[in-house]
Amino acid sequence: DYIFLGAPMPEHAKLSESDLKAMRREMQFWYPVDLRVSGRDLIQNHLTFFLYTHAALFPPQLWPRSIRTNGFVMLDNAKMSKQTGNFLTLQEGIAEYSADAMRFALAAAGDSNEDANF
Repeated sequence: DYIFLGAPMPEHAKLSESDLKAMRREMQFWYPVDLRVSGRDLIQNHLTFFLYTHAALFPPQLWPRSIRTNGFVMLDNAKMSKQTGNFLTLQEGIAEYSADAMRFALAAAGDSNEDANF
């Protein structure tokens, strides 16, 4: 409770007071979460659990401020995947299409839950 909620320092903790204070500082630095960005396929599980967990454990002032989801990056209408081998790195894309073309494609692709297709 001390680390997450700011309750009084525990009297008989197994960790040192300096370690507990360091953990509390980290918690205060990272919380509340300003923005969580995830793929739209995670809405039903990870993002829902993310919201429920924060609502169950933390007071409202520590709840996430916003969540953003995005679509997949596709290559020739197929989801890019290292496993299937249809993968394009930024360096490969720049070498094949030019830096300006990659900038344009990425800028045009990143504003919705729609899939970006290269």
